Amino acid sequence: MNIFIADDHQMTIDGYKMILSFSNVLGENINYIEANSCKDAYLKINKALELNTNINLAIIDYSMPIYHEKDILNGGDVCKYLKKAFPNCKTIILTSILENVVLFDIVQNVSPDGIATKTDVNGKVFLNITETVLLGNKFRSNFVVKQLEEIWENEVFINEKNRLILHFLSIGYKISEIADELSVSEITIKKRISKIKQSFNLKEDENILKEAKSRGYI
Repeated sequence: MNIFIADDHQMTIDGYKMILSFSNVLGENINYIEANSCKDAYLKINKALELNTNINLAIIDYSMPIYHEKDILNGGDVCKYLKKAFPNCKTIILTSILENVVLFDIVQNVSPDGIATKTDVNGKVFLNITETVLLGNKFRSNFVVKQLEEIWENEVFINEKNRLILHFLSIGYKISEIADELSVSEITIKKRISKIKQSFNLKEDENILKEAKSRGYI
């Protein structure tokens, strides 16, 4: 079995390998392919393709040094690229990010077989994740499930443009600049902001960004 592990901390990779040595599912013939950045991951995936080395399982950290040249900005992009190269590969994303909007985007746009935050994971849980996905099942940690449920309960934030509006507001964009970015009118942006405030039960003069941050949306 060929296992791909991408994380920018070598000690973390070594820890994963040690834990996996206790698995009853993986067997003894394990070949590890390691990467410490998005660029390194991209190159190692391409190398595996060149050598006709099938990757069976991938364990990927979401936050790694980015690869500008190929527009691979995080472990989610690595995961998507790997799945194009090896469609049958089982994928797991582990992340230190706790924000529900980011977790929602990972699940919706990357669709890994397993996902958990690193605070959810100890040795026993890590083995459970890997064995669960290798047996053909999905794994979502309890924390991830809770965060996803919060998003679904507030339907305003299932809409990608609403999430983008909050993002642009958080980095200081004006209404006119957001409208230009999203190719809509300023009136449309104002209406969406008003709808977001309503979903938060805020008055028009209350701080939307403060509330959004407290709820983990930005």
